[in-house]
Amino acid sequence: MADIDYYQTLGVKKTASKDEISRAFRKLAKKYHPDRNPGDKEAEKRFKELSAAHEALSDPKKRKQYDQLREARARGYSTGDFSEFFQAAGQGRGRGPQGGGWSGGLGDFADLFSGLFGGGAAQAFGGAGGGPARRRGEDILQKIDIPFETAVSGGSVSIRLQRPETCRTCGGSGASPGSAPKPCPACGGRGTVQTSQGGFTVSRPCPTCFGRGRTIDRPCPTCAGTGSTARARKVSVKIPKGVKDGAKIRLTGEGQPGVAGGRAGDLYLQVHVKPHAGFERDGHDIYSTLELNIVQATLGTTVPVRTLNGTVDLRVPPATSSGAKLRLRGKGGPTPGGGHGDHYVRIKILAPKGLSTDQARLLRDFAHAAKLPT
Repeated sequence: MADIDYYQTLGVKKTASKDEISRAFRKLAKKYHPDRNPGDKEAEKRFKELSAAHEALSDPKKRKQYDQLREARARGYSTGDFSEFFQAAGQGRGRGPQGGGWSGGLGDFADLFSGLFGGGAAQAFGGAGGGPARRRGEDILQKIDIPFETAVSGGSVSIRLQRPETCRTCGGSGASPGSAPKPCPACGGRGTVQTSQGGFTVSRPCPTCFGRGRTIDRPCPTCAGTGSTARARKVSVKIPKGVKDGAKIRLTGEGQPGVAGGRAGDLYLQVHVKPHAGFERDGHDIYSTLELNIVQATLGTTVPVRTLNGTVDLRVPPATSSGAKLRLRGKGGPTPGGGHGDHYVRIKILAPKGLSTDQARLLRDFAHAAKLPT
């Protein structure tokens, strides 16, 4: 099979930026998308090639690894599985494009092909065979609500997680007690089947056993053959100062367990900051509203104001208008440099209600004396 150059596939130079790669992909993907070309097998094939190229080149780590493999092909490593190249690299004889050692060894290249072609790269490149391919567990996204004060000042919150753990009934085998899993007849227990793509011979998870390398005739009644059960537990999560609504916090290794010894995925916590009854936030600055009557606003006054750092006295100058903002320096949220933002107080002037006849007359007299329109 002829080699496929991902840069040529997208029509970009090797030095193209990430934005240039994305623009090229969007333009071509729109042209060859199966929805716009129903029944066109060539367009469907072209779209798959574009998707594979974009996936490899839009990720900096995968792009670096692909560039190294591309260089290896140019230097004469033309076997389908690169076994000679990886053997040389493992013995310290593989050299990178700049003459240095290939970064990361086989593991990094396995990650590249695992991401591009669905896993099982270690076996495709001469790794240990005879069993199912190790695969990283899936990531989990979970939403959490945190108090306004914790989002501003940082701290920790406790959350409950449903984390999969090894089933105690079957010991993780997935088979009912008294029975055992059998090697998958489709892949011979390897967990992968080999395919060719773009000049590379790679391995994909077996579609029959989903990469497990085994089949189960009598699934465990506790875990339904999965080999794991969910257990609820409490976890304390550190919240950084100034975290924004919608931000994500990663807990490494707290996601789904890996397959065949692969490492666990990560847990991403999407933050939702609970609204506060009296405060709003803009970066490290805090805003609140203070209601004054017309006498206080006209003559000026001093009133206590609640802040995140306690109650302070705010001096309201005479002739303060509704909508004015008065600043309390350093009374906002903490900043990365160890300081604090400011607290801004918005002034809202309330008109008097339920005036008596005499009070209304006095107010009109005041307006007349001050030459105010009535």
